Order: sequence, then C-alpha cells, then structure tokens
Amino acid sequence: MANFTFGSDPEFMLIRDGVFRSAIGIVPGTKHKRHRIGGNYYYYDNVMAECTIEPAASKPEALANFERAFRSFAKLVKPNTLVVRASQEYPREELAHKDALEIGCDREFCCYALRDVEPPEEDFQSGQLRSAGGHLHIGSKFAQESNAGCLATIRMMDLFLGTMSIYLDKDETTKRRKELYGQAGRFRTPEYGAEYRSLGNFWLASPKSVGFIYDMVAFVMQFVEDRRHEQFWFIDEERLNSDDAWNEEDFDPASCHQCTGYDLAALRYAIDTVDKKQGRDFLSFIEKLMPARLFSKFGALVDEGPFDFYKEWGLA
Repeated sequence: MANFTFGSDPEFMLIRDGVFRSAIGIVPGTKHKRHRIGGNYYYYDNVMAECTIEPAASKPEALANFERAFRSFAKLVKPNTLVVRASQEYPREELAHKDALEIGCDREFCCYALRDVEPPEEDFQSGQLRSAGGHLHIGSKFAQESNAGCLATIRMMDLFLGTMSIYLDKDETTKRRKELYGQAGRFRTPEYGAEYRSLGNFWLASPKSVGFIYDMVAFVMQFVEDRRHEQFWFIDEERLNSDDAWNEEDFDPASCHQCTGYDLAALRYAIDTVDKKQGRDFLSFIEKLMPARLFSKFGALVDEGPFDFYKEWGLA
C-alpha cells in the first residue's frame, strides 16, 4: 500500500440573496494572516473563500477532516452560502477592493514544459471572471525526494484523474475556469510532496466524490511507487545530466522527457477543453490499467452526480 497523506485547500464562492459576493470582509483571515478554527485555517484569496484541510493518512480520517472543516466554514460565512462552482463573472462592485485584483502570489508549474506558468494577469485584472479550484495536497516521500518522482506523480494524476475529471466534473463553468487556471499538468512543489492543481472544486460537493478521489490518489501513488509510469515515459538522463547539453544556448530540458505510451498532446487538449469525445480513448486506456472495482466506482459516480453540497455534507 502506498504511503501518503491527503489534504486540500478548497476554494468556494459565496452567494447571498442570489448575488455572488466577494469573500473579502466576510471571511476574517487573509492568505498571510489566517483565521484558525481547530486544526484548519480560513481566509479569503482574491474573492474566493478558502480553507485548509488537515492532512489525513486514511480515508475515514480524510472524510472526517473534510466534514469538520466544511461545518466550521458554513457557520463562519452565514448568512452567505458556500457554493461549489468553477468560475463566475462577479459584479464590478464586488471587485472594488485592491485584493480582488491580486492573482496567485506563488507561481505554479507545468510538468510538461518544465517551467513556471505566467497567469493571465492583465486579463484577470481588467475582467470580472474569477475561478475556484480543488487542489490535491499529497504528502509523499516518493514525490518529495526527487524531481523525477514529483513529475511522475503529476503526470499520472493527469492521466488518471485528469481524464476522469472530464466526466465527473459536470459544472458548465469549468471551461471558463481553464482560461485562468486548471490546465493539464499544473502543480506546485510543497516541502511535503506535491500539489496537483488541475482539478476544479466539483469533487468537494459530496463525501462520495471526496472518498473516490482519495481512492484514486492511493491508486496513483502506488502506481508511481511501483514505477509503472516508466512504461509510458522515457527520460534521457544522460543528456539531462550532461554539462555539454546545458551549455547549449537553446537547450530545453523538456526535450529530454518523452511520452512514449500515449498521445500526450491529445490528453492535454482533452483536459484543457473538457472534451468528452477526445477523452473516450483515454478512458478505455486507463480502464485496462486499473482495478475493475475502482473503475466501476467511477462509472457509478458519473451516473449519480452532480451533488448538492449542503445536503451531502449535512450542513443545512
């Protein structure tokens, strides 16, 4: 069994009287001075309401941690309501605060281009579109101890969870979120392992989907620890570690990483455009790599969602 911890920093929108509200002035904490309740922290990030979920070492612990955090958050923002939604055009008056113009302070990276990603800051600040994500925080020695381990983790998260999200995420606003964030292969490298940033917040809506995401993370972490990803990727370590290569004016280390097991361009396109037709071939591909029981859970979840967040977590 893979050894990992599972956490998140969920982002929610707030709504009151049918209007989407900025979390600034409603959620008491900021990213730099967070409001603590128990083991979790609450704060606004731009106009989103965000919290941290204590990392868990088991599925029951994870579900308990998420429920505890959501109960506290729902009480904290009353009479506003937490909304699981990928993107939204906010009223101009809700974007008047200077913090509503700030875009992510920490850069994220692309596991394929092997460089940081510039957010569309000018479009963000001049427009009214804001987005919310459901990032996965994975504590793992495998992802922590080497750059190759972290890259393998994120690439396989894309192959399995990125593909499945095309069908699990039924939020029609997800495509617009991907204009800002959530494209394939997006990640950060926290000291404890890896942060997979491509998923929206759809999976937070129910204990069923949170439990399934936990199961999938467990599967993917075991997959990479068993080095099964190596059948799909070739890394030219000799050239990558060559001084001669790095002395070349136009040397690109990404050229030393080659996906040989599947059509990477097609996968990235499917995830970035939420293209179900494009994703079907990848569903068939990953089904052969997964336990039948786990793939069946995926199918059942696709048939069942979307979920009512407050009802599913008993927050009403």
